[in-house]
Amino acid sequence: MKKILLPNGLSVSAMALGAMNFGTTTSKKESYEVLDLFLERGGNFIDTSNNYAHWAGTGDESETLLGEWLHERGCRDRVILATKVGFDRHGQGAGLKKEQIEYWIDESLRKLRTDYIDLYYAHTDDANTPIEETMEAFDRLVKKGKVRCLGGSNFDTWRFAEANAIANAKGLTPYTAMQQRFSYLHPRAEIAPKYLFNEITDRERLRYLADKNIPLVAYACLCKGGYEVPERLPEDCVAGARMELIQRMAREKGLNPSAIAIAWMTNLCRCKGYPTVIPLFSATPEQLESNLRGLDLVLTDEEMELMNRT
Repeated sequence: MKKILLPNGLSVSAMALGAMNFGTTTSKKESYEVLDLFLERGGNFIDTSNNYAHWAGTGDESETLLGEWLHERGCRDRVILATKVGFDRHGQGAGLKKEQIEYWIDESLRKLRTDYIDLYYAHTDDANTPIEETMEAFDRLVKKGKVRCLGGSNFDTWRFAEANAIANAKGLTPYTAMQQRFSYLHPRAEIAPKYLFNEITDRERLRYLADKNIPLVAYACLCKGGYEVPERLPEDCVAGARMELIQRMAREKGLNPSAIAIAWMTNLCRCKGYPTVIPLFSATPEQLESNLRGLDLVLTDEEMELMNRT
C-alpha cells in the first residue's frame, strides 16, 4: 500500500482503518482479522477515539481492543495511531478544557498500552473553552512526548483556522490534519447537520485545506456501504447522477463501487482546489480486500473531470 508523507512528518498509508466498532458490534476475532490483514497489505494508519463506541458499550472498547492487539502482535512501531478527545461518552468527557485533555490522554495511553499517540484529534470544537486554553493544553502533551501531532475534527473551517492562527502566534503546536465527513455523493442541503459544528466538507473547506497544505481524513466516506447497497445510504445523501456514474464506472473497470469512490478521493489532489484526501473506513476482511483495489487505480484527467462536474 502506498504511503503519503504528511506535512507534520508522519508517513501514513493512503487509507486509514476505522476502529470505531471494534470490540462492540465487531467481535474481537473479526477485529483482529481486519487489523492483521490491513497490516499485511501495508496499511499503518489506524483511527479510534476515547468514546468509541459508547452507544453500544462503555466507550472504552475500541481503544482497549487496539491496545491488546498492539501488545500481542508487538507491532506498535509499525502503526500510526490516531485517537481523539472532546466528545461526550455517557454524560462525561465532552469538552476541550485543560483538565479534560490531560485526563483523557492518560486514559487513552493506558487503554492503548502505549507511551505516545501519533495523531491526537480534538474530536469536535468546544465553544465554551477559550481556544488558547485548548491549544496550550495540547501543546504541553506534544512537549511531554505523549503526542506527536495534532488534528481537528468536526470544526467549522473558520474556528479551525482561528485555532491555528493562535497556535502560530503563540509558538504552540498547530493542527496539521483535519478529519471531516466527506464522500463522492453530495449531502442533502435541506437536512440540518448532526452536530452543533459543521461536520460536512464543502468546496470552501477543500480550498482552505489545499491552500494550507493540510490533509483531509475523510470519515463516512463509503456512506455506510450505500455504494453497494443503496438501501443503506444515509438519508442525507443524494444518489442521483453521481451514484449512476460511479456504478457504471465500477462495472466497466470490474471493481466494486466503493473502490471507485476511494480512487476518486485519492486522485483528487491532482485537481486544482483539492487537498490530499485520505479515505477512512472500516470493513470486513472481504470488503477490505475489494476496497483496497481502489488505492491502485489511477483515474485519467478526463475521468476525474467527469466525476467532478457530475
